[in-house]
Amino acid sequence: MWSQAAESLTNTAVTLGADVIISCDLDIKEIYWYRQKSPDPPVLILRTFDRTSEGAEYENRIFKLKYSVKTNSRLFIRNISTDELGVYYCVKTSEPQKFSNGTKIYINESHETEWSSLTITSLLLNVLLIIALIGLGKYYLQARRFKNSSEIPQSTTSAQYSNDIQYAAVDLSMHPSENRPCQEQSIYSLLQPVKSAR
Repeated sequence: MWSQAAESLTNTAVTLGADVIISCDLDIKEIYWYRQKSPDPPVLILRTFDRTSEGAEYENRIFKLKYSVKTNSRLFIRNISTDELGVYYCVKTSEPQKFSNGTKIYINESHETEWSSLTITSLLLNVLLIIALIGLGKYYLQARRFKNSSEIPQSTTSAQYSNDIQYAAVDLSMHPSENRPCQEQSIYSLLQPVKSAR
């Protein structure tokens, strides 16, 4: 019976982490929902009792975290992961059993490829940005060192000149050939223009 149901599959591409709703094409009240993952045997997920109700009986309590039922016996899978990938069937509970067409849930490869190429591009751009910042930092430090090293001799030279001027000796004494006593004069008086005696 499973091979018969597998002949007519509806393929549904999903994105990991998304919520998925699978419809049951059987127009009956009570159904079982099964998941088939090759090579494992089919796994019973839950049983519904009424098409208008969202109540269900779960085969395993852990399934209650991922699966629930919506009206019209639609199966709701929240936050799908690789564990939930596979083929889903709804099956009539009473005899003779009747299987719905299967719904194969698979990862949308083009979407995943798009995200992975976007991630790689982003990573490469971040690496280039870091390299550029390191290069700019080194350039700035070298320029600063060069500037500091070229300023040191200039400041030393100007300090030497200012020291020479500051400590220049001024000889205010008269020549010994002249027989006048040496008089002390202030620097200010020496800098005054000479008055001619008329």
